[in-house]
Amino acid sequence: MELLGERDTRVLKVVVSQYIATGEPVGSRTVAKSSGLNLSAASIRNLMVDLEEQGYLQQPHTSAGRLPTPKGFRYYVDHILPIQDLGPAMRQQIKEAFTPPATEPQDLFRQASRVLSWVSGHPALVLAPRPQGMRLKHIQFINLGGDGVLTVLVSQDNQVQSRFVRTDTRYTQEQLNRFSQYLNELCQNLTLGESRYEILARMEEEKHLFDKMVSQALSLSRQALQNDEEEELYIEGTSQILDYPEVAADVAKLRTLFKAFEEKHHLITLLDRTLASQGVQIIISPEEHFPAMQLSLVASTYSCRQAPVGSLGIIGPMRMDYARLVPIVRYTASLVTDLLKKRQT
Repeated sequence: MELLGERDTRVLKVVVSQYIATGEPVGSRTVAKSSGLNLSAASIRNLMVDLEEQGYLQQPHTSAGRLPTPKGFRYYVDHILPIQDLGPAMRQQIKEAFTPPATEPQDLFRQASRVLSWVSGHPALVLAPRPQGMRLKHIQFINLGGDGVLTVLVSQDNQVQSRFVRTDTRYTQEQLNRFSQYLNELCQNLTLGESRYEILARMEEEKHLFDKMVSQALSLSRQALQNDEEEELYIEGTSQILDYPEVAADVAKLRTLFKAFEEKHHLITLLDRTLASQGVQIIISPEEHFPAMQLSLVASTYSCRQAPVGSLGIIGPMRMDYARLVPIVRYTASLVTDLLKKRQT
């Protein structure tokens, strides 16, 4: 995106700032008073017309002022946004909200979504780590009687998952212990996805061998580690979207938005876009997911063992106060990272 000149930048900054504060179209007189350009309202109006022609502003009605477009907001957050530091009082407030810290990862993610929504005043989202990205520490098969086997998976950061498998063959607990021992040697420190790939490759190799135990262990583990796309998304504060009159007054927009909160896959796709990036990301009005909704997402990854494993963020109308929300999201993500790290020690 081509950089704007100083006068255009000041005008755009005032329009976006005023619109964030009021939700109303911004007129040239308001810009003239606040921009510090020492230009007449007529001159400011000409600059606003130029910005409109370039796609940064729009005029909802002939006699009204201007509103920022998604392009205008994009330029604002990339080149103008005054990022504030989070003050000591707010840091302490967020930190205390995590006290006592959750003992289980799932409870921590739920806690983080509540804290983020409460502090920000917006709906908050926390995407838990993908099961397929879980790095294995231990696998244990447990005989449940008959054809039922419980698979217990323990990750390197001590997260625990259990999966029920129904088998064609009935195994004794002694056999299952031998399977567990073999697979723990094979899959130690691999992710679930890597383990599944390794097991399928080993099954192909073992076709020419006559070790029945290995064949059975691989077959059972293939079932237990089958591709699991189920992801957990924690959402808090959905009703706070009603605090924005432009959203609350539009029944069609509300219906689309609450359907997205319910179905979740669009929100997961949005959060996915932040996983490959460092720091806080601001996604402006992703039309492919929310047509005509004009929503934005402020999100950041959180990490485990120096690697991004999930993301969290705030969703709301484009006119959210990004300068206030960015440091809140950044600090909350760092706290979740620290709390996950403490679980490993």
